[in-house]
Amino acid sequence: METSGGASELEKTIAAIVRESPGNRLKDFDGQEIFSGVRVGIADGDDALFERFQSVVSPNHILPRAFLERVSAEGSNVTQVRVISWALAFAEPIRRSNRSVSWPSKMYSAARNNGGALNFVLSRKLGEYFRNQGYVAEAPRLTDTYDAFRLLAVTFASTWSERHIAYAAGLGRFGLNGSLITPLGSHVRLGSLVVNSPLDLTMASRGSYRAECWESGGKVCGQCILRCPVGAISSEGLDKEKCYAMRQAVRSRHLVSYAREMELHQAPIVKNGNRISGYSLGCALCQCGVSCEAEDPFSQGKYKIHDRC
Repeated sequence: METSGGASELEKTIAAIVRESPGNRLKDFDGQEIFSGVRVGIADGDDALFERFQSVVSPNHILPRAFLERVSAEGSNVTQVRVISWALAFAEPIRRSNRSVSWPSKMYSAARNNGGALNFVLSRKLGEYFRNQGYVAEAPRLTDTYDAFRLLAVTFASTWSERHIAYAAGLGRFGLNGSLITPLGSHVRLGSLVVNSPLDLTMASRGSYRAECWESGGKVCGQCILRCPVGAISSEGLDKEKCYAMRQAVRSRHLVSYAREMELHQAPIVKNGNRISGYSLGCALCQCGVSCEAEDPFSQGKYKIHDRC
């Protein structure tokens, strides 16, 4: 792998890491690959938007330059700060399996869990890739500066929001269901790395943070409103408490049995300052069987009018 100057070369690097990783295959589903595509965005770590995240995400949201200086043996080595964000697209068979109207599929559950573990592996390997070239590089989610917690103003918060980082890097806009709609759709896993390599920026593609579906209160598309089995999505956006309750129901019903029946990989789970290794199940029904499942339909001029609006 050679030093890359932009997003397209990094996409090749990340794709190679994912493709060569045994963790990208689901042993219990005939070796089905988890991720089939990648898109990369690169933000200026000194962009004022990162300070704005301390208001909209969490007062403790990490500032890239301060973070990189903290993890650097010599803070003076930190010059141009870049934030690399990536979106990994779930393979079509996994997305197709999760188009049920009431409950997330077993295949998706395995892919979400193992894909999350693979994303941590990717973060470590990409950091090593840059450090081997003499750069300072680290993924905030791999360090003790990362935390996730409840915050009254926004319900759930963290010190490093991958969705907001991806927006800052020009990877997409937020949809009605709270997901980031990227060029690869909303059914993706996001990750990021902070590095002092002088990479070319992709922020020029960043526009309004709200996609047309959210901007119109669901009148444009709004399919995710119908997809959510617990009514967590409305014209006002996402009810995070209802969404959380659904995910907890999935976890309560299946975590023990899935861990016993399938080859699931553990990964760090961080909450309120505590870091443990464990499994992670979810739902994502609102990201499957919708127009933004595997593309940004608004940038393509493709969407359906929600017939309930």
